[in-house]
Amino acid sequence: MSPQPPSTGLAFDRRTLLRGALGAGLAGALPAAAEAAEAAERVVFKSNPFTLGIASGDPAPDGFVLWTRLAPEPLEPRGGMTIQAVEVTVEIADDAAMTRVLRSETAIARLELAHSVHVEVEGLSPARDYFYRFRAGDAESPIGRARTLPAPRETPAQLRFAAAGCQLWEGGFYTAWRAIADDQLDFVFHYGDYIYEHGFTTLDRNGKPYPRLMPQDFQACFTLTDYRRRYALYKGDPDLQAAHASCPFLSSFDDHDVANNWAADSDPKKTPAEAFLFRRAMALQAWYEHMPVRLAQLPRGPDVLAYRGFRFGTLADIAVLDTRQYRSRQPCGDGFRAHCDEADDAGRTMLGAAQEQWLAQRLKQSSATWQVLAQQVQFAPFDWRGFPFVKETDAPVLDLDTWSGASAARDRVTAMLIDANVANPVVLTGDLHRALALELRRDWRNPESPCIGVEFLSTSISSPGDGPATAEKLAAMYRNNPHLKFFSDRRGYTRHVVTPTRWQADFRSVDGIATRGEPVRTARTLVVEAGRPGLIGN
Repeated sequence: MSPQPPSTGLAFDRRTLLRGALGAGLAGALPAAAEAAEAAERVVFKSNPFTLGIASGDPAPDGFVLWTRLAPEPLEPRGGMTIQAVEVTVEIADDAAMTRVLRSETAIARLELAHSVHVEVEGLSPARDYFYRFRAGDAESPIGRARTLPAPRETPAQLRFAAAGCQLWEGGFYTAWRAIADDQLDFVFHYGDYIYEHGFTTLDRNGKPYPRLMPQDFQACFTLTDYRRRYALYKGDPDLQAAHASCPFLSSFDDHDVANNWAADSDPKKTPAEAFLFRRAMALQAWYEHMPVRLAQLPRGPDVLAYRGFRFGTLADIAVLDTRQYRSRQPCGDGFRAHCDEADDAGRTMLGAAQEQWLAQRLKQSSATWQVLAQQVQFAPFDWRGFPFVKETDAPVLDLDTWSGASAARDRVTAMLIDANVANPVVLTGDLHRALALELRRDWRNPESPCIGVEFLSTSISSPGDGPATAEKLAAMYRNNPHLKFFSDRRGYTRHVVTPTRWQADFRSVDGIATRGEPVRTARTLVVEAGRPGLIGN
């Protein structure tokens, strides 16, 4: 059985016609299976059509999604494909050599969805590795590994996964993705910023040359073709392809997958909502076309149902949240600010009313040992004084793009955890290009308030980040944030090892990303014991 998406109602407002028109256009790209089979013809490719790799995702106890996109010329506007629909076959085996093929399924790759396919496989056994490959015409893909979830009442001895994201292509090489592939994990949570939407540039914000450069004709992404070409560039990386082929992904999106710091129907340049929603629709269609997600995540115009849940038996319940589509616009003009009363308004939200209700119900219904909120932006309040881009001030400096820009929304989620009697909450976060480990407090206004959970913030794969300029400022940051237990501004990812009695977070760090294949090391390991909220350092 596939994971059930949350239900959502439709409300008619000033954007309904836009959403309806665009949604109808996308839905029209998915004809009935019989009609599609008649439309497809066998093709002979002049070059490899699997240049963007293969992937699995959104696992269930009896299956998962298998993805690929046919693109023999990936950076061309249509990926080197014609308007012809193509039949794609996927084979599923229970051995890595694909000698014991259990079944094969077919799908139709169409131009309307960039010749991508999303095959939802069901009827498999729980908690098992499976292997797969695609065929199209006379071409054959590499072999990938997928894994089903444990049965609902099963308690697995261990769960191993990575949290990763923020992978600016020109920022450096994807050595961290190769290390993730080598880890052979149960899954990867990708928190977003899979692509970056800005145009061609040669220098980073410090004036240093980037290790690799995009094609010079890559302008800022606004159209569907722009976003498709950007995904094609990123997905062509062999280390990222290896990670996708190694295990399923739980895919989300953040700001740069559409536009920097976008919020609901607005972007920072104050583009009118009616115009920005077209850009959002193009970005989210391209996201769907390139991610191993289910038909339930097919966008309807500028809307996509991205929040959803996954249960790993009785060990862990993961709620993948969406902190972009329904959030209030950033208060006080966004940015890092010492004073912003608007951030504390009671009506501000990060999740929207429907998603908040869905999360509250899920928390109450879960009996898992570990309750995980997998989302995009920092949950705990944080004082950024001491960092290079923050001016000296006597007042705490908050990042208003995070939950600190909607403190009432954070209070509501904290209340949900307490009301549901969640014993072991864990928040997974990204976005900041730094690694942090923090303890969550019952009442942030009371310094003596008890710890109720933890937050692990993963650093970036390759996007640049900065830390305090001196050891003195770093010490001041720890002093100003007593709930902070670890900080690093190196690139990498976080590897999590979860058992019924403990949660172990290994903060993995890459020695350098200017060249491919640098060593990857564990910079720090922190542990949470079940039933005892708080971080223990190793």
